[in-house]
Amino acid sequence: MKEETKQHKSMPEHNNSAPKKDHSKTVWVIVAIIAIIMLIGLGIYSYFKIKDFNKQVADEKAKITEVSDKNKALENAASAAATAATNAAETAVANAVASSNFLEVKELGYKLPLSDDIKDLQYFVNDKTTFFSTRSLQSAAWGADSSNAAKYCQAGVLPLGAISKFANATEAGPTQQKALSGFVLGYAPPQSYCSDNDAVTAKQNAQKTSLIKAFNNAQKL
Repeated sequence: MKEETKQHKSMPEHNNSAPKKDHSKTVWVIVAIIAIIMLIGLGIYSYFKIKDFNKQVADEKAKITEVSDKNKALENAASAAATAATNAAETAVANAVASSNFLEVKELGYKLPLSDDIKDLQYFVNDKTTFFSTRSLQSAAWGADSSNAAKYCQAGVLPLGAISKFANATEAGPTQQKALSGFVLGYAPPQSYCSDNDAVTAKQNAQKTSLIKAFNNAQKL
């Protein structure tokens, strides 16, 4: 009995406490979760950051486009203004040339287009009749004839003819007529040559023909 008791006593005692858990796996799981959360957060942050950057780039492009459009509009406006100014200047020159190519008989309300050979046409008005001559015809007469003969090429003796103003065609009678708005013009040719010189006579005939053409194209003022 004593031996059994001794043997019983000498047997080691059993450890009934629970075994210790390994916490290292839990730590790694937590670390992994934190890392995933951080990555997700970084991704979200990067997304909004890139989105904001792209918006800024788009805004800058829009501003550049707007400035470019404004500059283009200004250039177009400047070009249009320059073109308008050029056209206005050309029109003014054309009007000035057109005006200089007409003889205006303001006393009777009409004007005559002038060709080059009668661009120096002169006139004077007596009542409702206009008498015509040119400086060049008078100059030619003065050079070819005596001073007494040259006076017959002056406007008063109608070396190129005369134009009269009438109320209507009936009043104008058998003369060559040009109807304008509100009145009629009648042309009467010269009755004789204003010089015996052949060169002066030829000039008188040529200028008379040009005056008749001008009469046929007369315009109302």
